[in-house]
Amino acid sequence: MTAPHDRDADITQRAGPVIAGYETGNAGLAALGLAAEQAATHHTGLRVLVTRPIPVWTSHLAMGVCPPAAFDDEEPAAGPARAAVAQLRHDHPDTDVTLYGTGRSLQRALLREAPAATMLVTGRDTTGPGATARLAGRAGCPVLSVPAKTAAPDAAVLLVGVDAPGDAAEFAMAQASARGVPVLACDVGPATGGFAEAVVRAADRHPAVEIRHQGRGGLNSARAGLAVVRTPARRRDAAWPLLTSLLRDAPFPIAAVPDHG
Repeated sequence: MTAPHDRDADITQRAGPVIAGYETGNAGLAALGLAAEQAATHHTGLRVLVTRPIPVWTSHLAMGVCPPAAFDDEEPAAGPARAAVAQLRHDHPDTDVTLYGTGRSLQRALLREAPAATMLVTGRDTTGPGATARLAGRAGCPVLSVPAKTAAPDAAVLLVGVDAPGDAAEFAMAQASARGVPVLACDVGPATGGFAEAVVRAADRHPAVEIRHQGRGGLNSARAGLAVVRTPARRRDAAWPLLTSLLRDAPFPIAAVPDHG
């Protein structure tokens, strides 16, 4: 059996690349920026996926992720995607950034790549939070949803839960440690003690991270650079309405982190 400390550390030490889905628009650019920061923090590469038309002669068996050479410079997605990746390479010269086209929807392509990913990153779609929640529920790795505007880099990491947060607590502490910011702990569930106990255990492994209490009121107006929640195991999981509410209303990036305990 894996020791608790080792199990909790696994979620922050996955060895694969950060994989980001890119769509034109401010949210897509913000997602790529945060994805590049995460790749640099985890000392891994960044793989950018962008949808592209599949030629009519292409077999349906080949509709996976296409190599960069499959791009045609005249395709509508090619120019913005290449420009965005070129900027990332300029801003993060030590990070290996690759661009791939996919004939699948971004959600399906990201899900296909998830087993090899450190995390998945997408732009925020406030009109369809359920789709991102379903992606998070099936991915098996952390999924970050990024709005068009992100907070200042010195903003705190917000850990929110309706019960014991599992690996989300360790993820939040690691993120706060890397950013040099405090964790705002917000328990929005019944007073069972599971949330507070998990926060204390994770904090013990990160003594340099300051823990502050965040009240339930005004949660969406908290000054947070990232909110971290436990990925709901199913739609009837108490964490499902919390996650979909944050994806719809919160102005900061949301990280849904699965519990592998």
